[in-house]
Amino acid sequence: YDRMLIVCEGAKTEVNYFQAMRRELRIPVADIHIVHSPSGTEPIQIVESAEQLFRASKAFDRVFAVFDRDDHLTYNNALAKAAALDNRLKNDNDKVVQFKAIPSVPNFELWILLHFREVLAFMPRADVYAELRKAIHYPGYAKNSLTVYSDTKASIPLATQRANHLRELFSPYTGTDPYTDADIITGCFTAFAKRLT
Repeated sequence: YDRMLIVCEGAKTEVNYFQAMRRELRIPVADIHIVHSPSGTEPIQIVESAEQLFRASKAFDRVFAVFDRDDHLTYNNALAKAAALDNRLKNDNDKVVQFKAIPSVPNFELWILLHFREVLAFMPRADVYAELRKAIHYPGYAKNSLTVYSDTKASIPLATQRANHLRELFSPYTGTDPYTDADIITGCFTAFAKRLT
């Protein structure tokens, strides 16, 4: 099994989401370590935190740095640094480690919105929240909620298709097109859980 380190910008939203999925799929805590970035919320700080936490134990096979585009000044630097670290670090088994940035443009809530509708043009973060909270989508959505994963999990396959479509159309580097790689982590979790059964 791949041991994963997931370092998130958000102290609660992303951490709660991935923790809830890990628990539901009964993946042991020892195998997936999900934390809020201890060094700050700028994308470069999240990537650097992920690198430092990895180097402290080297007990992981994959490292994910989860952050939003928002208005961050270090967004592109963080993408570049994560790419430079990918397949360059070795773990405690002397194996090369995947190190991936998991950006969302404009924010993680785009991933949640993709469970309800296609998004093919850039939306400012305020518009993503407003659209998500519409009565036809997810009127009860609240940041930091503990139930976002359970409320939306049935539509993960659809959201994943939509995220894949965005990857075909856009690059995360522009920072102005709708984009998310959150489904890469949910896909890893699902594959991990299948191997456990």
